[in-house]
Amino acid sequence: MSPVARSGSHAGRALIVATVGVLVVMGVLLLASVRLSSRNSPQVALGDQTFHAGGTGQLAASIAKRGPVLYSDVSGAKERDVILQHLGRDPAKGWYALLAAPSDKDRSCTWEWQPARRRFRARCDHARTAPADGAGLTRFKVTVTDGQLDIDLNADARSKPTSTSAPVTRSASIPG
Repeated sequence: MSPVARSGSHAGRALIVATVGVLVVMGVLLLASVRLSSRNSPQVALGDQTFHAGGTGQLAASIAKRGPVLYSDVSGAKERDVILQHLGRDPAKGWYALLAAPSDKDRSCTWEWQPARRRFRARCDHARTAPADGAGLTRFKVTVTDGQLDIDLNADARSKPTSTSAPVTRSASIPG
C-alpha cells in the first residue's frame, strides 16, 4: 500500500463533524435569542435609559424667554415627543417633562404653550387645555444632578408608573 493512497473516510468524517458543529452553534444562538426576547426592554442595555437635555441654567433661561422646549422622538416608533417645562426661578427645581400630545391623539396634535394664559392648549382641539405644570397629562421623571437635567422616558417600564392618567381638563383657570 502506498503512503499517499487516498482514503474516502476522512471526507465523510469531516462533513459529519462540521455539520454537528454548525448545529450546536445554531442551537446556542436560538437559546440566547429566546432568552433575550423574553426580557422587558429596560433590562436590555442597548443604550441610555434617559435623555440628557443639558444644563439647567441655560435651559431655564431659554424657557423663560421662548417658552417650553419640544423634543421630537427620534426613535423609529416616533410615539414619545416630549415637552420640557420649567416653572419658578430656581434652575434646580420646577422641571416637568410631558408627552407632547394628548395620549388619545396622534403626534400632530401637540400641546401649544399659551404664555398669556400660562397654560397649554391642544392644537387639534382648542377647548382642550392643561395647566402649566402638565398636571393630568402623561409626565416623565425629571432628575437634576450637578446642574444637568435628565428625562427618564422608561421609568414606568422599570418600576412604578410615573405618569398620570387623569383626564385633561377642558377649560382651566390658572392663576397668572
